[in-house]
Amino acid sequence: MQAFRLSAIVLATAMVAGCETASPQNSGAARILTSAEMDRITAGVATATSEATALATGGAPRTAASATTQTNSGNSLIPGSSFRNYATTRATALASNGQRIQAGVSTQISVDGGSGGAWIDAAGTVAGGGTGPVQVSTQAYGISTARTDLAFGSVSASACCGSTATVQVKADSGAGGSYSQEIHTTATSDVQGQAQRKVDIAIVSSALPVLDPARLLVTGGSARISPKY
Repeated sequence: MQAFRLSAIVLATAMVAGCETASPQNSGAARILTSAEMDRITAGVATATSEATALATGGAPRTAASATTQTNSGNSLIPGSSFRNYATTRATALASNGQRIQAGVSTQISVDGGSGGAWIDAAGTVAGGGTGPVQVSTQAYGISTARTDLAFGSVSASACCGSTATVQVKADSGAGGSYSQEIHTTATSDVQGQAQRKVDIAIVSSALPVLDPARLLVTGGSARISPKY
């Protein structure tokens, strides 16, 4: 009898998607809407997709991957909140104890409540060798109010340990409203064979002018949000 020794290969993949669209409702005879009713009109669209993949080969490989999404959309407020459309997504991938280990995640999220819409597209990959571990994760949220669409989230990745570790993260966003503003920050750390990257991002699309965050800091007072938003 011949015995064959094969390198162990472990692959974990998770992918989910959510999408809801609101159906038009007929309230009866045609009439001119009041200003208050116009403020409550929304297109009612919220979408979210998420994917996570982890791979380890050789040695005693270990992997884990998870992805979740949730969406809610409609012409009425979500119970217990002032939001009409809501979307959220999370994804995490982890690999360790292999001659070759890698992990990756990607997520897309968008909301459109009638203010032009806002979206985020984020992804991260990380690879290394040895005991590891390597890990990458992302989370994103989207919210629509009467005159504002807002999306925000982050993606982070880390690799340990060894000079062969590579880490990449990226996040893009967009808005289609009359007024929009993006906040984008990055953080990097490379210390003794450990590599870490993180991107935080937020995008707002509004039917009304967007207040510069710097002006809020200068005033020194508590922030007040107009009911129009």
